[in-house]
Amino acid sequence: MAYSLIKNKSGQQTNSARIKILAVLFLLLGGLIIFRLFILQIIKHSLYEQKASGQHRILKELMPERGKIYISDKGGNLFNIAGNEELYLLFAVPPEIESATATIKAISNITGWEQKMQEKIFDQLNKVNDPYEPLMHYLSGEQKKQIDSLEITGLYFSLEGKRIYQEGSAFAHLTGFLGYQEDERVGQYGLEEYFEQKLRGTPGTLKSEKDPAGRLIGVGDFNIESAKNGADIYLTIDRFVQFKVCEILKQAVKTYGANGGSIIVEQSKTGELLAMCSEPSFNANNYSQVESIDVYPNPAISAVYEPGSVFKPIIMAAALDTNSVSPETTYEDKGFLIFGKDKITNAANNVYGISNMIQVLEKSINTGAVFAAQKTGRLNVKKYLEDFGFGSKLGIDLPEEVTGNISALDKKGEIYLATASFGQGISVSPLQMVAAFSVIANGGILQQPYIVKKIIANEETEQTSPQEIRRVISQNTSNTLKAMLVSVVKNGHAKTAQVNGYDVGGKTGTAQIPGAGGGYLNAYNHTFVGFAPVINTKFTVFVLLKRPTRGRFAESTAAPTFAQVMSFLLNYYQVAPLE
Repeated sequence: MAYSLIKNKSGQQTNSARIKILAVLFLLLGGLIIFRLFILQIIKHSLYEQKASGQHRILKELMPERGKIYISDKGGNLFNIAGNEELYLLFAVPPEIESATATIKAISNITGWEQKMQEKIFDQLNKVNDPYEPLMHYLSGEQKKQIDSLEITGLYFSLEGKRIYQEGSAFAHLTGFLGYQEDERVGQYGLEEYFEQKLRGTPGTLKSEKDPAGRLIGVGDFNIESAKNGADIYLTIDRFVQFKVCEILKQAVKTYGANGGSIIVEQSKTGELLAMCSEPSFNANNYSQVESIDVYPNPAISAVYEPGSVFKPIIMAAALDTNSVSPETTYEDKGFLIFGKDKITNAANNVYGISNMIQVLEKSINTGAVFAAQKTGRLNVKKYLEDFGFGSKLGIDLPEEVTGNISALDKKGEIYLATASFGQGISVSPLQMVAAFSVIANGGILQQPYIVKKIIANEETEQTSPQEIRRVISQNTSNTLKAMLVSVVKNGHAKTAQVNGYDVGGKTGTAQIPGAGGGYLNAYNHTFVGFAPVINTKFTVFVLLKRPTRGRFAESTAAPTFAQVMSFLLNYYQVAPLE
């Protein structure tokens, strides 16, 4: 019995020692864990938070929808000419990609990636410290569905809009296009560029915890700031007028062998533009498929030219308004004028003898325009040209508007005033010419030409109203000059501009093109600018054909083109003919 008691006591002592050893080991292990947690959570908290942020948190930009551009017809029906198609951006989170090679192999048939592109994608997928790599823009819904079905970890999609131009090339110079500057999409040329900040909207942000599978954790840190969509822009352009004008222009360029041209239609009283078309144009949906980027700028506002005889009514307006001449004032035309070493002649060297100011416009007599300008005086002429809007921007809501150049009138030599009087030695833009003729047509007021009717952003509407810039000539001068220009169409060189049933006023211009090194080329630009009806005038139309090879003068090219446009306008808007 004694032996047994001793044995049990010894066993109890051994078990007690083992328990103590285990307790010490657990304490040590617990201490190590606590120490490790201290290091991770306290000492290296910031470092690991940053690492976790890259893989388990997202800072995702919520892209706003780009604003749309609308036009309408006379009935107020809206048409979208610049909108958005919902497509998808494929992107990767490289740390989550199990095999770059396998991933590329699995989806290349869907994406259409060739070898060179696959090599680029391979490099992107192996950026193990990069939480975001965009792989491909503008995937269709079907492509997204096919890739989703493969259930490849590390691949994600985000919705992105592709800019779609519904009407092809008819509005390309007006809209411009949404292109890329490095990796950023920005508006280039036209309204897309001019209103870039308003159209693009304001991005929002989403910040949230994500689980290992990439899903948002609803109970985690979650904060969202919604994007603000871009503004919608509504134009004054009439869809059917624009299409018809572009059709007429394209045919005229072909018929007369021109290398381009422009037509602008303006409401004479308000400055509202109903059409603005130029050739050659381009398809804004495939803007990169052009022979030259020179087709991108809108020549109706960004190109200048010497106008030629179409400028004579502007000089006559200044002469009449200052009472320097009257329609009946006469002078003797000898067919030429001499200024030192320079000689000015009439077209085709014609001599007209005793002529009045009406005949100066009807027959487009160069020496008569010089006579009217000299009677008015250089400083007065320059002031009137500036008041008409020449030599400065008119402020239309489009980029790259040019000022033109009338600085020749700052020179005191008589030759500079003389040549300017029939539209040589100065430069103007098509927009300036149509605005100036509207001054004559509407009673003497220069109206702000405008193309944007209203802008709607976040349910707030910014409406555009007709804006008077200044009075240029008196109502009486306007009436007198309009009657003179009606006579030009009825009795002068512009008979082909007549529209049956209506009184039409206007003037031709056949302008020799200046050479780059001085002097003039054996090539011409043909212009006609006119308005109708004369009483309660509605429309002013500018037509320019560049370097036509068939038809010697504007009366056989630009004037009949004008008649086509004006005839359509008067019929489309149901303007009553003369009784």
